[in-house]
Amino acid sequence: MVRLNLAVAALAAGAISTASSSSSSSSSTKQLRGVAPADAQKYQPTSNANGQPSWTCLDGSKHIAWSAVNDDYCDCPDGSDEPGTSACPNATFYCANAGHIPARIRSSRVDDGICDPECCDGSDEQDGKVHCPNRCDKVGREYRKRATELENLRRAGGKIRDKYIADGRKHKEALHAEIAKLEVELDVATTNEARLKQELVRAETVDKAVIDAKSKTPLYAKLSAHQDAIRSLKDKNAALKHELQTLTLLLDDLAKGYNPNYQDMAVKGAVVAYKEWRGIKSESPADGADDAAAAADGVDQLAADNVKLNELLDEGSWDADKLASLLAEDPLDIMDGGLAGAAGDKRVAAEADGGLLFRIHEYLPDGVVPYFEAMVDTLLDVLIKANVITDVKRMRPKAADGAEPENVAAARRAHSEAATHLSRVSNDLSTRRHKLHEFDTRYGRHAEFRALENQCVSQNMGEYTYEYCFFGRATQMPNNGGAHISLGTFANWNPKADATPDSDEYWMQQVYARGQRCWNGPERSAIVDLECATSNELRDVFEAEKCIYSIKVATPAVCFAQNTSSSTATAAAHEHNEL
Repeated sequence: MVRLNLAVAALAAGAISTASSSSSSSSSTKQLRGVAPADAQKYQPTSNANGQPSWTCLDGSKHIAWSAVNDDYCDCPDGSDEPGTSACPNATFYCANAGHIPARIRSSRVDDGICDPECCDGSDEQDGKVHCPNRCDKVGREYRKRATELENLRRAGGKIRDKYIADGRKHKEALHAEIAKLEVELDVATTNEARLKQELVRAETVDKAVIDAKSKTPLYAKLSAHQDAIRSLKDKNAALKHELQTLTLLLDDLAKGYNPNYQDMAVKGAVVAYKEWRGIKSESPADGADDAAAAADGVDQLAADNVKLNELLDEGSWDADKLASLLAEDPLDIMDGGLAGAAGDKRVAAEADGGLLFRIHEYLPDGVVPYFEAMVDTLLDVLIKANVITDVKRMRPKAADGAEPENVAAARRAHSEAATHLSRVSNDLSTRRHKLHEFDTRYGRHAEFRALENQCVSQNMGEYTYEYCFFGRATQMPNNGGAHISLGTFANWNPKADATPDSDEYWMQQVYARGQRCWNGPERSAIVDLECATSNELRDVFEAEKCIYSIKVATPAVCFAQNTSSSTATAAAHEHNEL
Protein backbone atom coordinates (compact mmCIF):
# COMPACT_ATOMS: atom_id res chain seq x y z
CA MET A 1 0.00 0.00 0.00
CA VAL A 2 2.85 2.30 0.91
CA ARG A 3 4.61 1.44 -2.35
CA LEU A 4 1.42 2.19 -4.27
CA ASN A 5 1.13 5.63 -2.65
CA LEU A 6 4.78 6.38 -3.46
CA ALA A 7 4.21 5.42 -7.08
CA VAL A 8 1.14 7.64 -7.32
CA ALA A 9 3.10 10.50 -5.78
CA ALA A 10 5.92 10.03 -8.27
CA LEU A 11 3.50 10.04 -11.18
CA ALA A 12 1.87 13.21 -9.90
CA ALA A 13 5.21 14.93 -9.53
CA GLY A 14 6.15 13.93 -13.09
CA ALA A 15 2.88 15.26 -14.41
CA ILE A 16 3.41 18.56 -12.62
CA SER A 17 6.96 18.80 -13.95
CA THR A 18 5.77 18.02 -17.49
CA ALA A 19 3.02 20.60 -17.23
CA SER A 20 5.49 23.20 -15.94
CA SER A 21 7.91 22.43 -18.74
CA SER A 22 5.13 22.61 -21.31
CA SER A 23 3.94 25.93 -19.92
CA SER A 24 7.47 27.33 -20.01
CA SER A 25 7.94 26.11 -23.56
CA SER A 26 4.62 27.57 -24.60
CA SER A 27 5.43 30.93 -23.05
CA SER A 28 8.81 31.02 -24.76
CA THR A 29 7.43 30.33 -28.20
CA LYS A 30 4.30 32.49 -27.93
CA GLN A 31 4.33 35.56 -30.21
CA LEU A 32 4.27 38.67 -28.02
CA ARG A 33 1.82 41.43 -28.79
CA GLY A 34 3.39 44.37 -30.61
CA VAL A 35 6.58 42.53 -31.64
CA ALA A 36 7.52 42.24 -35.32
CA PRO A 37 8.33 38.72 -36.60
CA ALA A 38 11.85 39.91 -37.42
CA ASP A 39 12.33 40.82 -33.73
CA ALA A 40 10.75 37.66 -32.27
CA GLN A 41 14.13 36.05 -31.55
CA LYS A 42 15.00 39.00 -29.32
CA TYR A 43 12.08 38.17 -27.05
CA GLN A 44 13.06 34.68 -25.86
CA PRO A 45 13.35 34.02 -22.08
CA THR A 46 16.45 32.62 -20.39
CA SER A 47 16.89 31.04 -16.98
CA ASN A 48 18.40 33.00 -14.11
CA ALA A 49 20.47 31.60 -11.21
CA ASN A 50 17.30 30.37 -9.50
CA GLY A 51 16.11 28.60 -12.62
CA GLN A 52 13.33 31.14 -13.18
CA PRO A 53 12.58 32.52 -16.66
CA SER A 54 14.21 35.94 -17.13
CA TRP A 55 14.85 38.44 -19.91
CA THR A 56 17.42 41.18 -20.67
CA CYS A 57 16.44 44.63 -21.93
CA LEU A 58 17.46 45.14 -25.54
CA ASP A 59 19.90 47.88 -24.56
CA GLY A 60 21.50 45.42 -22.09
CA SER A 61 20.91 47.72 -19.11
CA LYS A 62 18.78 45.43 -16.91
CA HIS A 63 17.76 41.82 -16.30
CA ILE A 64 14.08 41.39 -15.44
CA ALA A 65 11.70 38.51 -14.89
CA TRP A 66 10.12 37.17 -18.04
CA SER A 67 6.72 37.78 -16.50
CA ALA A 68 7.52 41.53 -16.45
CA VAL A 69 7.45 41.70 -20.24
CA ASN A 70 4.22 43.32 -21.46
CA ASP A 71 2.91 43.61 -17.88
CA ASP A 72 1.88 47.27 -18.44
CA TYR A 73 4.77 48.54 -16.31
CA CYS A 74 7.91 50.09 -17.81
CA ASP A 75 11.01 48.37 -16.41
CA CYS A 76 13.62 48.96 -19.15
CA PRO A 77 15.04 52.46 -19.81
CA ASP A 78 14.70 51.87 -23.55
CA GLY A 79 11.08 50.75 -23.21
CA SER A 80 11.81 47.43 -24.92
CA ASP A 81 9.99 45.36 -22.23
CA GLU A 82 6.61 46.85 -23.19
CA PRO A 83 6.19 46.42 -26.97
CA GLY A 84 2.47 45.67 -26.60
CA THR A 85 1.33 48.22 -24.03
CA SER A 86 1.41 51.98 -23.57
CA ALA A 87 3.46 51.86 -20.37
CA CYS A 88 6.74 53.05 -21.95
CA PRO A 89 6.54 56.39 -23.84
CA ASN A 90 9.64 55.59 -25.92
CA ALA A 91 8.44 52.20 -27.17
CA THR A 92 6.86 51.28 -30.50
CA PHE A 93 3.99 48.95 -31.36
CA TYR A 94 4.01 46.68 -34.42
CA CYS A 95 0.78 46.15 -36.40
CA ALA A 96 0.90 43.00 -38.53
CA ASN A 97 -1.91 44.23 -40.86
CA ALA A 98 -2.37 40.86 -42.61
CA GLY A 99 -3.55 41.53 -46.16
CA HIS A 100 -1.89 44.95 -46.25
CA ILE A 101 1.46 46.48 -45.31
CA PRO A 102 2.74 46.25 -41.70
CA ALA A 103 3.12 49.45 -39.71
CA ARG A 104 4.60 50.83 -36.50
CA ILE A 105 3.02 53.40 -34.18
CA ARG A 106 3.98 55.02 -30.91
CA SER A 107 3.19 52.83 -27.93
CA SER A 108 1.31 55.76 -26.35
CA ARG A 109 -1.41 55.17 -28.96
CA VAL A 110 -2.00 51.55 -27.87
CA ASP A 111 -5.37 50.96 -26.13
CA ASP A 112 -6.16 54.70 -26.14
CA GLY A 113 -9.71 54.17 -27.38
CA ILE A 114 -8.90 55.41 -30.93
CA CYS A 115 -8.73 53.15 -33.98
CA ASP A 116 -5.51 54.26 -35.60
CA PRO A 117 -5.63 54.08 -39.43
CA GLU A 118 -2.04 52.78 -39.53
CA CYS A 119 -3.23 49.60 -37.77
CA CYS A 120 -5.98 48.55 -40.13
CA ASP A 121 -6.24 45.17 -38.34
CA GLY A 122 -7.33 46.84 -35.08
CA SER A 123 -4.57 45.14 -33.10
CA ASP A 124 -3.71 48.38 -31.28
CA GLU A 125 -7.07 48.36 -29.41
CA GLN A 126 -7.78 45.10 -27.58
CA ASP A 127 -8.73 46.16 -24.05
CA GLY A 128 -12.44 46.32 -24.88
CA LYS A 129 -12.79 50.11 -24.72
CA VAL A 130 -13.56 50.29 -28.41
CA HIS A 131 -14.08 47.79 -31.19
CA CYS A 132 -11.78 48.30 -34.18
CA PRO A 133 -12.81 46.12 -37.14
CA ASN A 134 -10.17 44.53 -39.34
CA ARG A 135 -10.17 46.64 -42.52
CA CYS A 136 -6.88 45.37 -43.97
CA ASP A 137 -8.46 43.38 -46.80
CA LYS A 138 -10.32 46.43 -48.10
CA VAL A 139 -7.42 48.82 -47.49
CA GLY A 140 -4.99 46.36 -49.07
CA ARG A 141 -7.13 45.98 -52.20
CA GLU A 142 -7.40 49.75 -52.57
CA TYR A 143 -3.67 50.14 -52.02
CA ARG A 144 -2.78 47.46 -54.55
CA LYS A 145 -5.21 48.97 -57.05
CA ARG A 146 -3.59 52.36 -56.62
CA ALA A 147 -0.12 50.78 -56.85
CA THR A 148 -1.12 49.08 -60.10
CA GLU A 149 -2.40 52.36 -61.51
CA LEU A 150 0.83 54.10 -60.52
CA GLU A 151 2.90 51.33 -62.09
CA ASN A 152 0.92 51.60 -65.33
CA LEU A 153 1.42 55.37 -65.22
CA ARG A 154 5.13 54.91 -64.62
CA ARG A 155 5.44 52.53 -67.56
CA ALA A 156 3.55 54.85 -69.91
CA GLY A 157 5.59 57.84 -68.73
CA GLY A 158 8.75 55.74 -69.00
CA LYS A 159 8.18 55.27 -72.73
CA ILE A 160 8.01 59.05 -73.16
CA ARG A 161 11.09 59.39 -70.95
CA ASP A 162 12.93 57.00 -73.29
CA LYS A 163 12.19 59.42 -76.12
CA TYR A 164 13.54 62.27 -74.00
CA ILE A 165 16.71 60.24 -73.41
CA ALA A 166 17.14 59.61 -77.13
CA ASP A 167 16.65 63.33 -77.81
CA GLY A 168 19.16 64.24 -75.09
CA ARG A 169 21.74 61.86 -76.51
CA LYS A 170 21.32 63.43 -79.94
CA HIS A 171 21.94 66.87 -78.43
CA LYS A 172 25.01 65.55 -76.62
CA GLU A 173 26.38 63.90 -79.77
CA ALA A 174 25.70 67.10 -81.72
CA LEU A 175 27.56 69.05 -79.03
CA HIS A 176 30.54 66.67 -79.35
CA ALA A 177 30.49 67.16 -83.13
CA GLU A 178 30.33 70.96 -82.78
CA ILE A 179 33.27 70.92 -80.36
CA ALA A 180 35.33 68.77 -82.73
CA LYS A 181 34.51 71.10 -85.63
CA LEU A 182 35.32 74.22 -83.60
CA GLU A 183 38.63 72.71 -82.46
CA VAL A 184 39.68 72.32 -86.09
CA GLU A 185 38.36 75.77 -86.92
CA LEU A 186 40.28 77.20 -83.96
CA ASP A 187 43.53 75.70 -85.21
CA VAL A 188 42.94 77.16 -88.65
CA ALA A 189 41.92 80.55 -87.25
CA THR A 190 44.97 80.64 -84.97
CA THR A 191 47.31 79.89 -87.86
CA ASN A 192 45.57 82.41 -90.09
CA GLU A 193 45.70 85.14 -87.43
CA ALA A 194 49.42 84.54 -86.88
CA ARG A 195 50.08 84.66 -90.62
CA LEU A 196 48.13 87.88 -91.09
CA LYS A 197 49.88 89.41 -88.11
CA GLN A 198 53.22 88.70 -89.77
CA GLU A 199 51.93 90.22 -92.98
CA LEU A 200 50.81 93.31 -91.07
CA VAL A 201 54.23 93.69 -89.46
CA ARG A 202 55.86 93.23 -92.84
CA ALA A 203 53.51 95.72 -94.49
CA GLU A 204 54.33 98.28 -91.81
CA THR A 205 58.06 97.91 -92.47
CA VAL A 206 58.43 96.97 -96.13
CA ASP A 207 56.90 98.23 -99.34
CA LYS A 208 54.40 95.87 -100.92
CA ALA A 209 56.28 96.05 -104.19
CA VAL A 210 59.41 94.76 -102.47
CA ILE A 211 57.47 91.87 -100.90
CA ASP A 212 55.95 90.90 -104.24
CA ALA A 213 59.36 91.04 -105.88
CA LYS A 214 60.93 88.81 -103.24
CA SER A 215 58.01 86.33 -103.40
CA LYS A 216 58.72 85.84 -107.13
CA THR A 217 62.43 85.14 -106.74
CA PRO A 218 63.88 81.63 -107.17
CA LEU A 219 65.34 81.84 -103.65
CA TYR A 220 61.90 82.35 -102.11
CA ALA A 221 60.51 79.43 -104.12
CA LYS A 222 63.42 77.20 -103.09
CA LEU A 223 63.08 78.12 -99.39
CA SER A 224 59.34 77.40 -99.52
CA ALA A 225 59.99 74.07 -101.26
CA HIS A 226 62.57 73.15 -98.61
CA GLN A 227 60.10 73.92 -95.86
CA ASP A 228 57.45 71.80 -97.56
CA ALA A 229 59.93 68.95 -97.87
CA ILE A 230 60.92 69.20 -94.20
CA ARG A 231 57.25 69.24 -93.18
CA SER A 232 56.45 66.20 -95.33
CA LEU A 233 59.49 64.25 -94.11
CA LYS A 234 58.72 65.18 -90.50
CA ASP A 235 55.14 63.87 -90.78
CA LYS A 236 56.30 60.73 -92.60
CA ASN A 237 58.99 60.09 -90.01
CA ALA A 238 56.49 60.42 -87.16
CA ALA A 239 54.12 57.96 -88.87
CA LEU A 240 56.91 55.44 -89.47
CA LYS A 241 58.06 55.69 -85.85
CA HIS A 242 54.54 54.99 -84.64
CA GLU A 243 54.16 51.98 -86.92
CA LEU A 244 57.62 50.68 -85.92
CA GLN A 245 56.70 50.88 -82.23
CA THR A 246 53.42 49.05 -82.85
CA LEU A 247 55.13 46.32 -84.90
CA THR A 248 57.84 45.87 -82.25
CA LEU A 249 55.26 45.45 -79.50
CA LEU A 250 53.45 42.80 -81.54
CA LEU A 251 56.68 40.90 -82.17
CA ASP A 252 57.64 41.17 -78.48
CA ASP A 253 54.31 39.58 -77.53
CA LEU A 254 54.84 36.82 -80.12
CA ALA A 255 58.38 36.13 -78.91
CA LYS A 256 57.34 36.05 -75.25
CA GLY A 257 54.41 33.70 -75.83
CA TYR A 258 56.22 31.54 -78.36
CA ASN A 259 56.65 27.86 -77.46
CA PRO A 260 59.16 26.12 -79.79
CA ASN A 261 57.70 22.72 -78.95
CA TYR A 262 54.28 23.51 -80.42
CA GLN A 263 54.86 26.10 -83.14
CA ASP A 264 55.67 25.49 -86.80
CA MET A 265 59.02 26.25 -88.36
CA ALA A 266 57.81 29.47 -90.05
CA VAL A 267 56.89 31.02 -86.71
CA LYS A 268 60.13 29.79 -85.15
CA GLY A 269 62.14 31.29 -87.97
CA ALA A 270 60.40 34.65 -87.59
CA VAL A 271 61.01 34.71 -83.83
CA VAL A 272 64.69 33.77 -84.22
CA ALA A 273 65.19 36.46 -86.86
CA TYR A 274 63.47 39.05 -84.68
CA LYS A 275 65.68 38.18 -81.70
CA GLU A 276 68.77 38.49 -83.87
CA TRP A 277 67.53 41.91 -84.99
CA ARG A 278 67.10 42.82 -81.33
CA GLY A 279 70.65 41.62 -80.65
CA ILE A 280 69.58 38.63 -78.56
CA LYS A 281 71.67 35.55 -79.28
CA SER A 282 69.72 32.34 -79.87
CA GLU A 283 71.92 29.60 -78.47
CA SER A 284 71.25 25.96 -79.17
CA PRO A 285 70.02 24.09 -76.09
CA ALA A 286 72.48 21.77 -74.39
CA ASP A 287 72.13 18.02 -74.55
CA GLY A 288 69.02 16.93 -72.75
CA ALA A 289 67.70 20.49 -72.42
CA ASP A 290 64.28 21.45 -73.70
CA ASP A 291 63.69 24.02 -76.43
CA ALA A 292 61.19 25.75 -74.14
CA ALA A 293 63.92 26.34 -71.55
CA ALA A 294 66.07 28.07 -74.14
CA ALA A 295 63.12 30.16 -75.26
CA ALA A 296 62.44 31.12 -71.65
CA ASP A 297 65.98 32.46 -71.35
CA GLY A 298 65.18 34.97 -74.08
CA VAL A 299 62.03 36.25 -72.39
CA ASP A 300 64.03 38.05 -69.70
CA GLN A 301 66.12 39.69 -72.41
CA LEU A 302 62.99 40.77 -74.27
CA ALA A 303 61.75 42.44 -71.11
CA ALA A 304 64.79 44.71 -71.14
CA ASP A 305 64.87 47.98 -73.08
CA ASN A 306 64.70 47.61 -76.84
CA VAL A 307 68.08 49.16 -77.64
CA LYS A 308 67.69 48.67 -81.38
CA LEU A 309 64.31 50.37 -81.39
CA ASN A 310 65.58 53.24 -79.24
CA GLU A 311 68.42 53.83 -81.68
CA LEU A 312 65.98 54.03 -84.58
CA LEU A 313 63.68 56.38 -82.67
CA ASP A 314 66.53 58.67 -81.60
CA GLU A 315 66.02 62.03 -83.35
CA GLY A 316 69.70 62.93 -83.20
CA SER A 317 70.75 66.56 -83.43
CA TRP A 318 67.62 67.53 -85.42
CA ASP A 319 64.85 66.95 -82.92
CA ALA A 320 61.17 67.88 -83.34
CA ASP A 321 61.60 71.30 -81.72
CA LYS A 322 64.37 72.33 -84.10
CA LEU A 323 62.37 71.18 -87.11
CA ALA A 324 59.31 73.05 -85.82
CA SER A 325 61.38 76.24 -85.48
CA LEU A 326 62.55 75.87 -89.08
CA LEU A 327 59.03 75.40 -90.32
CA ALA A 328 57.78 78.38 -88.30
CA GLU A 329 60.13 80.81 -90.04
CA ASP A 330 58.80 82.85 -92.92
CA PRO A 331 60.87 82.57 -96.11
CA LEU A 332 60.85 86.36 -96.47
CA ASP A 333 62.19 86.74 -92.92
CA ILE A 334 64.87 84.15 -93.69
CA MET A 335 65.91 86.11 -96.78
CA ASP A 336 66.07 89.39 -94.85
CA GLY A 337 67.66 87.86 -91.78
CA GLY A 338 70.37 86.17 -93.81
CA LEU A 339 71.39 89.47 -95.29
CA ALA A 340 71.18 91.34 -92.02
CA GLY A 341 73.31 88.74 -90.27
CA ALA A 342 76.34 88.88 -92.60
CA ALA A 343 79.23 90.15 -90.53
CA GLY A 344 81.55 92.76 -92.02
CA ASP A 345 79.20 93.73 -94.85
CA LYS A 346 78.96 97.51 -94.74
CA ARG A 347 75.97 97.55 -97.03
CA VAL A 348 74.07 95.18 -94.74
CA ALA A 349 75.14 97.06 -91.64
CA ALA A 350 73.60 100.17 -93.01
CA GLU A 351 70.35 98.29 -93.56
CA ALA A 352 70.37 96.62 -90.11
CA ASP A 353 70.60 99.74 -87.97
CA GLY A 354 68.34 101.77 -90.20
CA GLY A 355 70.84 104.62 -90.33
CA LEU A 356 70.22 108.30 -89.99
CA LEU A 357 69.16 108.40 -93.62
CA PHE A 358 65.88 106.66 -92.73
CA ARG A 359 65.21 108.91 -89.72
CA ILE A 360 65.84 112.33 -91.18
CA HIS A 361 62.11 112.73 -91.87
CA GLU A 362 61.58 112.86 -88.11
CA TYR A 363 63.43 116.16 -88.03
CA LEU A 364 62.02 117.71 -91.20
CA PRO A 365 58.92 119.92 -91.54
CA ASP A 366 55.82 118.03 -92.69
CA GLY A 367 55.70 119.87 -95.99
CA VAL A 368 59.23 118.77 -96.93
CA VAL A 369 58.81 115.06 -95.97
CA PRO A 370 57.12 113.87 -99.26
CA TYR A 371 59.93 115.41 -101.36
CA PHE A 372 62.58 113.90 -99.11
CA GLU A 373 60.93 110.45 -99.33
CA ALA A 374 60.85 110.65 -103.12
CA MET A 375 64.52 111.57 -103.21
CA VAL A 376 65.42 108.67 -100.88
CA ASP A 377 63.43 106.20 -103.01
CA THR A 378 65.19 107.36 -106.16
CA LEU A 379 68.60 107.09 -104.52
CA LEU A 380 67.93 103.61 -103.13
CA ASP A 381 66.64 102.34 -106.48
CA VAL A 382 69.80 103.59 -108.22
CA LEU A 383 72.05 101.97 -105.57
CA ILE A 384 70.20 98.65 -105.76
CA LYS A 385 70.29 98.54 -109.57
CA ALA A 386 73.98 99.37 -109.48
CA ASN A 387 74.47 96.49 -107.04
CA VAL A 388 76.02 98.89 -104.54
CA ILE A 389 73.59 97.80 -101.80
CA THR A 390 71.10 95.00 -101.44
CA ASP A 391 67.37 95.33 -100.81
CA VAL A 392 66.41 97.30 -97.70
CA LYS A 393 63.45 97.65 -95.36
CA ARG A 394 62.13 101.17 -95.83
CA MET A 395 60.47 102.61 -92.73
CA ARG A 396 57.58 104.68 -94.05
CA PRO A 397 56.23 107.49 -91.90
CA LYS A 398 52.51 108.06 -91.86
CA ALA A 399 51.11 110.73 -94.13
CA ALA A 400 50.63 114.22 -92.82
CA ASP A 401 46.91 113.62 -92.33
CA GLY A 402 47.58 110.46 -90.30
CA ALA A 403 46.42 108.08 -93.02
CA GLU A 404 48.30 104.80 -93.59
CA PRO A 405 49.45 103.51 -96.94
CA GLU A 406 46.78 101.40 -98.60
CA ASN A 407 48.73 98.15 -98.33
CA VAL A 408 49.25 98.67 -94.57
CA ALA A 409 45.60 99.58 -94.02
CA ALA A 410 44.50 96.49 -95.97
CA ALA A 411 46.84 94.26 -93.93
CA ARG A 412 45.54 95.79 -90.69
CA ARG A 413 41.92 95.20 -91.71
CA ALA A 414 42.67 91.61 -92.65
CA HIS A 415 44.42 90.97 -89.34
CA SER A 416 41.65 92.67 -87.37
CA GLU A 417 39.03 90.48 -89.05
CA ALA A 418 41.14 87.37 -88.43
CA ALA A 419 41.62 88.29 -84.75
CA THR A 420 37.88 88.90 -84.35
CA HIS A 421 37.09 85.56 -85.98
CA LEU A 422 39.63 83.81 -83.74
CA SER A 423 38.10 85.38 -80.64
CA ARG A 424 34.59 84.36 -81.72
CA VAL A 425 35.60 80.76 -82.43
CA SER A 426 37.48 80.56 -79.13
CA ASN A 427 34.45 81.86 -77.21
CA ASP A 428 32.09 79.48 -79.03
CA LEU A 429 34.37 76.54 -78.24
CA SER A 430 34.66 77.56 -74.59
CA THR A 431 30.87 77.89 -74.31
CA ARG A 432 30.23 74.46 -75.81
CA ARG A 433 32.89 72.82 -73.68
CA HIS A 434 31.22 74.30 -70.61
CA LYS A 435 27.84 72.99 -71.75
CA LEU A 436 29.29 69.53 -72.25
CA HIS A 437 30.94 69.66 -68.82
CA GLU A 438 27.64 70.45 -67.09
CA PHE A 439 25.52 68.16 -69.30
CA ASP A 440 25.42 65.24 -66.85
CA THR A 441 25.01 67.41 -63.75
CA ARG A 442 22.29 69.58 -65.29
CA TYR A 443 20.22 67.35 -67.56
CA GLY A 444 20.13 64.08 -65.61
CA ARG A 445 22.01 60.80 -65.62
CA HIS A 446 20.82 59.97 -69.14
CA ALA A 447 20.27 63.53 -70.48
CA GLU A 448 16.51 63.01 -70.18
CA PHE A 449 15.85 66.62 -69.11
CA ARG A 450 17.63 68.20 -72.09
CA ALA A 451 14.52 67.83 -74.25
CA LEU A 452 12.57 69.93 -71.71
CA GLU A 453 14.90 72.93 -71.53
CA ASN A 454 12.93 76.20 -71.79
CA GLN A 455 9.61 74.35 -72.15
CA CYS A 456 6.99 76.16 -70.04
CA VAL A 457 3.79 75.00 -68.32
CA SER A 458 1.22 77.22 -66.58
CA GLN A 459 -1.82 76.94 -64.32
CA ASN A 460 -4.58 79.40 -63.42
CA MET A 461 -4.87 79.36 -59.63
CA GLY A 462 -7.62 81.96 -59.32
CA GLU A 463 -6.03 85.24 -58.31
CA TYR A 464 -2.81 84.42 -60.11
CA THR A 465 -1.61 82.40 -63.08
CA TYR A 466 1.68 80.70 -62.43
CA GLU A 467 4.19 79.73 -65.11
CA TYR A 468 7.11 77.34 -64.70
CA CYS A 469 9.83 76.91 -67.32
CA PHE A 470 12.23 73.97 -67.13
CA PHE A 471 15.71 75.34 -66.38
CA GLY A 472 14.29 78.82 -66.87
CA ARG A 473 12.11 81.06 -64.70
CA ALA A 474 9.10 80.60 -62.42
CA THR A 475 6.65 83.53 -62.65
CA GLN A 476 3.56 84.77 -60.82
CA MET A 477 1.17 86.71 -63.09
CA PRO A 478 -1.85 88.59 -61.61
CA ASN A 479 -5.08 87.76 -63.47
CA ASN A 480 -6.52 91.24 -62.81
CA GLY A 481 -3.58 93.10 -64.28
CA GLY A 482 -0.30 94.14 -62.78
CA ALA A 483 3.37 93.42 -63.05
CA HIS A 484 4.69 89.88 -63.37
CA ILE A 485 6.68 88.70 -60.36
CA SER A 486 9.69 86.41 -60.68
CA LEU A 487 9.75 83.56 -58.18
CA GLY A 488 13.30 82.65 -59.18
CA THR A 489 15.35 80.99 -61.89
CA PHE A 490 16.81 77.48 -61.92
CA ALA A 491 19.74 77.18 -59.50
CA ASN A 492 20.42 73.54 -58.68
CA TRP A 493 19.03 70.08 -57.92
CA ASN A 494 18.29 68.39 -54.57
CA PRO A 495 18.32 71.23 -52.00
CA LYS A 496 18.36 68.79 -49.07
CA ALA A 497 21.71 67.33 -50.16
CA ASP A 498 20.47 63.98 -48.84
CA ALA A 499 20.95 62.09 -52.10
CA THR A 500 23.60 61.64 -54.75
CA PRO A 501 23.20 62.03 -58.53
CA ASP A 502 23.23 58.23 -58.78
CA SER A 503 19.84 57.99 -57.01
CA ASP A 504 16.39 58.73 -58.42
CA GLU A 505 15.53 60.97 -55.45
CA TYR A 506 18.24 63.46 -56.42
CA TRP A 507 16.43 64.33 -59.66
CA MET A 508 12.99 64.75 -58.06
CA GLN A 509 13.48 68.22 -56.61
CA GLN A 510 14.81 71.54 -57.90
CA VAL A 511 15.67 74.93 -56.42
CA TYR A 512 14.67 78.15 -58.16
CA ALA A 513 16.40 81.15 -56.57
CA ARG A 514 17.17 84.87 -56.97
CA GLY A 515 13.60 85.91 -57.64
CA GLN A 516 12.10 89.37 -57.15
CA ARG A 517 12.65 90.66 -53.62
CA CYS A 518 9.64 90.68 -51.33
CA TRP A 519 8.57 93.94 -49.79
CA ASN A 520 10.59 94.28 -46.60
CA GLY A 521 11.75 90.71 -47.02
CA PRO A 522 14.16 88.36 -48.81
CA GLU A 523 14.36 87.44 -52.49
CA ARG A 524 11.65 85.09 -53.63
CA SER A 525 12.59 81.45 -54.23
CA ALA A 526 10.83 78.17 -54.90
CA ILE A 527 11.22 74.46 -54.22
CA VAL A 528 10.01 72.44 -57.21
CA ASP A 529 8.87 68.86 -56.60
CA LEU A 530 8.65 66.69 -59.71
CA GLU A 531 6.35 63.69 -60.02
CA CYS A 532 5.77 61.07 -62.70
CA ALA A 533 3.06 61.67 -65.32
CA THR A 534 2.47 61.14 -69.02
CA SER A 535 2.51 64.87 -69.78
CA ASN A 536 4.19 68.01 -68.52
CA GLU A 537 1.86 69.86 -66.15
CA LEU A 538 1.99 72.52 -63.45
CA ARG A 539 -0.24 71.05 -60.73
CA ASP A 540 0.04 73.23 -57.67
CA VAL A 541 1.70 76.37 -56.31
CA PHE A 542 1.46 77.75 -52.78
CA GLU A 543 3.54 79.96 -50.52
CA ALA A 544 4.91 77.48 -47.99
CA GLU A 545 6.82 80.17 -46.07
CA LYS A 546 7.18 83.89 -46.49
CA CYS A 547 8.57 84.46 -50.00
CA ILE A 548 9.37 80.73 -50.37
CA TYR A 549 7.01 78.90 -52.73
CA SER A 550 6.29 75.22 -53.21
CA ILE A 551 5.67 74.18 -56.82
CA LYS A 552 4.50 70.74 -57.92
CA VAL A 553 5.24 69.80 -61.53
CA ALA A 554 4.38 66.55 -63.34
CA THR A 555 6.65 65.27 -66.10
CA PRO A 556 7.52 61.95 -67.80
CA ALA A 557 11.20 62.75 -67.21
CA VAL A 558 10.97 61.35 -63.65
CA CYS A 559 9.15 58.12 -64.56
CA PHE A 560 12.25 56.15 -63.64
CA ALA A 561 12.54 52.45 -64.36
CA GLN A 562 11.63 50.30 -61.39
CA ASN A 563 14.36 48.11 -59.94
CA THR A 564 14.66 45.65 -57.07
CA SER A 565 16.42 48.00 -54.69
CA SER A 566 13.93 50.80 -55.25
CA SER A 567 11.03 48.37 -54.82
CA THR A 568 12.45 47.27 -51.49
CA ALA A 569 12.94 50.87 -50.44
CA THR A 570 9.36 51.70 -51.44
CA ALA A 571 7.98 48.79 -49.45
CA ALA A 572 10.03 49.85 -46.44
CA ALA A 573 8.76 53.40 -46.79
CA HIS A 574 5.18 52.15 -46.64
CA GLU A 575 5.88 50.45 -43.31
CA HIS A 576 4.76 53.47 -41.31
CA ASN A 577 6.92 54.45 -38.40
CA GLU A 578 5.13 57.14 -36.42
CA LEU A 579 8.08 58.26 -34.27
